[in-house]
Amino acid sequence: MTLSDLAELLPPDAVPSSRPRPSPGRKLGVFDDNRARPIHRWYPFVEGYSDELVAECLDEAGTKDIAVLDPFGGSGTTALAASFRGHDSMFCEVNPYLAWVADVKVNVTRDAAQQDVDSLRHLAERIERDGVATGGSNHPLVHADQRRGFFPQGVVRQIVGLLELVDAEFEGSQRELARLAVATSLIPTSNMIRRTDLRKRRDGDPVPLPFTQTVARQLRMIHEDVLRAGSALVGHATRVAGDARQLVSTPTPVNLVVTSPPYLNGTNYCRNTKLELLALSLIEEEQDLATLRTDSITAGINNVSRRRSEPDLIDAVEETAAQLDEVAYDQRIPRLVRLYFADMRLVFRAVRAQVAPGTRFALDIGDSRFAGVHVPTPALLAEVASGEGWDLGSTRVLRTRRSYDGTPLEQVLLNFTSVES
Repeated sequence: MTLSDLAELLPPDAVPSSRPRPSPGRKLGVFDDNRARPIHRWYPFVEGYSDELVAECLDEAGTKDIAVLDPFGGSGTTALAASFRGHDSMFCEVNPYLAWVADVKVNVTRDAAQQDVDSLRHLAERIERDGVATGGSNHPLVHADQRRGFFPQGVVRQIVGLLELVDAEFEGSQRELARLAVATSLIPTSNMIRRTDLRKRRDGDPVPLPFTQTVARQLRMIHEDVLRAGSALVGHATRVAGDARQLVSTPTPVNLVVTSPPYLNGTNYCRNTKLELLALSLIEEEQDLATLRTDSITAGINNVSRRRSEPDLIDAVEETAAQLDEVAYDQRIPRLVRLYFADMRLVFRAVRAQVAPGTRFALDIGDSRFAGVHVPTPALLAEVASGEGWDLGSTRVLRTRRSYDGTPLEQVLLNFTSVES
């Protein structure tokens, strides 16, 4: 199936767009534009989409009282965009680091804007002048670095030392913002680099940045953005679940859903944040990532676990999965495909239980390719959703991509509406 196949799933009076809308300089399906926006820029999230995508959905909702749900909250793009526009939001997020980032960017920053946050600027000046004292050796990040060499010599003890100083001398909003400055400085100053996945730097990659200057720059940026934009935050963000499949209730009725689930065979965004998880003691060792994988949608080959029971087969998915049974170079691949759509069916079901008929669900997703077999993820998700109370109303291509073998792929915005159960 391709985007044209999606049109066959639409009601006769719907007019899906098969081409991107004219939007000079705008990249709605990627995080790029957010890198220049206050608060969004604190944590560039490679898997994220643009603030403007959420803004469009809010504008099109056409009501002042909007409660937004993002079943895959990530680092809080949906929540932050909603708060800037005066709306409360709810989100699900398995990764405790990303959930914390979202909370800091929205709720902590809104509170901090009512306080004196010059302590962040003063801390930046202090560590540039005096340096950073080394911290203790009994810390999860130190233990991991001793085994894996994640950081240049001496850097990990500086990181721990600064976290200890922040915990000792800061409290409340200032403490959380300072900790975020440290956490977002980890990858740029490490021997690791994010090129979609987190990996060791190679010849030709940028060298690690100096930790002191990097964290000082982050502190100043956060301080500047709180003063500049923090008072514009109005809406509150509430984490209502970790695993979206397990969503059972929301504090207020949901009348708009905006999200981008993990792409099939996409980034392992729990493993990608392991340094931050270790630094903030959200996990004690790398092996703890296994629990996060279990609680996550099965979207990557490393998430395929023998501990998972066999998924219920979905007729729409079996045609593609059966092709992969024949040609896949790794037999986990067809199992991955079956598990992914089975998991997403549970998400559609859980979200549908929290919304009234007529609620819009905007879902950003792309297709995939394995061993020469095209997996039409948007079309298959549309069919799965239709069985869980969601009608596809329109589609929109956000951008074109290419698979590793050069095959054209598409990133699509699917617009569903909930129907009577």
